[in-house]
Amino acid sequence: NFKVFAASEKDGAQTVAMNGYEVKFVDNDWSYVNDSQHLVYWNPNADSYLFTAGAPIDAVTDINATSMTLSLKNNTTGSAMASEPLKIENSSADFGKTVNLRFSYAHCMVSVAFTKESTEDVTITDITLTPDEEIASEASLTYSYDWNTATPTATSTVNTTEKSADAFSFADVTISADNTADAVLSETHYYCVPDADNTNNWSISLTCDGEQKTASFVNSETWQSGKNYIYVFSISEKG
Repeated sequence: NFKVFAASEKDGAQTVAMNGYEVKFVDNDWSYVNDSQHLVYWNPNADSYLFTAGAPIDAVTDINATSMTLSLKNNTTGSAMASEPLKIENSSADFGKTVNLRFSYAHCMVSVAFTKESTEDVTITDITLTPDEEIASEASLTYSYDWNTATPTATSTVNTTEKSADAFSFADVTISADNTADAVLSETHYYCVPDADNTNNWSISLTCDGEQKTASFVNSETWQSGKNYIYVFSISEKG
């Protein structure tokens, strides 16, 4: 499901066609029609149409012709998404046709993976990543749109609303005896607030075959929307 804003343009003036319409997948098709959202027809006299959208519906806190704001929080369940701003000119072959919106992830993803030197089976449990100070746990992400270019552009701004130093806990990892080269990824990953007030200094704690281990590491990357950051740790036979 997603929320969409659409407006037609004529001689520089805009007329709202869809003011935050809620679109859902119903009976194997997308639909926005209900008691309060009526079927919208293309205006053949319009110079162009503008479209913006965000998903899921509950994540969109504001949407209009100039901007859209999404509510983000660190979680393991899913990412909010934003569509690329779409402008369809009257002269375009797409005018009057089904509108195809292209979405991208608003969160970033954080994962951990492990390699080993041992020639034995290794099981890694109780895996946690902990920042040395609070980082953004909730934020509002606002996209601002420029429709005056040939291809509309969007710039994003993140405003932190809550911080937390809670550890990120990951699912157990088992590395088979014959695997001494490939990193094995934990099944758990976090959707995190991008471009947050991130700290450089982190620690990892885990239990490896019953032995507790801790280490510190430097997080040198600024988290960005739509990217997956995989932190790979090597387990030696002695540490």
